[in-house]
Amino acid sequence: MKSMTFSTKLVDRIPRVDGVKTYRFDRIKQYEFEAGQWFVLTIPNGDGYLTKHFTHSSSPTEGYLDFTTRLTRSPYKTLLDSLPYGTEVEMEGPFGSFTLREDAKRLAFITGGIGITPVRSILRYLADTGSDIEVVLLYGNQSMDTIPFRLELETFSSQLAGLRVTHVLVDPPLDWDGPQGYIGLETVKAAIEDPAEWTYYVSGPPSMVVSVKGVLDELGIDRRRMVLENFEGYE
Repeated sequence: MKSMTFSTKLVDRIPRVDGVKTYRFDRIKQYEFEAGQWFVLTIPNGDGYLTKHFTHSSSPTEGYLDFTTRLTRSPYKTLLDSLPYGTEVEMEGPFGSFTLREDAKRLAFITGGIGITPVRSILRYLADTGSDIEVVLLYGNQSMDTIPFRLELETFSSQLAGLRVTHVLVDPPLDWDGPQGYIGLETVKAAIEDPAEWTYYVSGPPSMVVSVKGVLDELGIDRRRMVLENFEGYE
């Protein structure tokens, strides 16, 4: 879709887990994007401006524009979290190719932490459009309390008959019987049968993306079946 630059306003902040929030903006009718794409957000800073790119965590089927981010002490994030509701900002987009492929019959999303944002966008789109495609989500986090969109992912599982969600935890509860540690070869093999038949979407910190790509290479997955998205700045 062709990119454009437009003005919009901050309308809400939605806490997800500790240190992670969703920022919601008005959506203008002229702006169209595909689930999983990203945009550039410019916010006012006194007499100047600060600019950063974010991935849509909302779906094209929703009537607003969301992005979800981990808060840091950077000047940009500090200013962003203090903006009054109604503040006018500038968006430019959409950009990116972390999007659904028409020829993909089985989708495997492998992500960690805040890397879930484009995946949430895509899953929301699939749920809203009544898709019956087979989908696996492998999602790594520190603990149950640090999983953004955890309850919504459970809702997706009831809305999408073909969806299976596997959480991978570094610090699981005592009664946890799921995979522990980090997503590696054995985790992927246990969750995905016939791995060569899937299209893989991998998003997260660069080190995780490199590691998971190595796993997929070891499984003999064709590079053309991989869609990779690095989340810089979250290491």
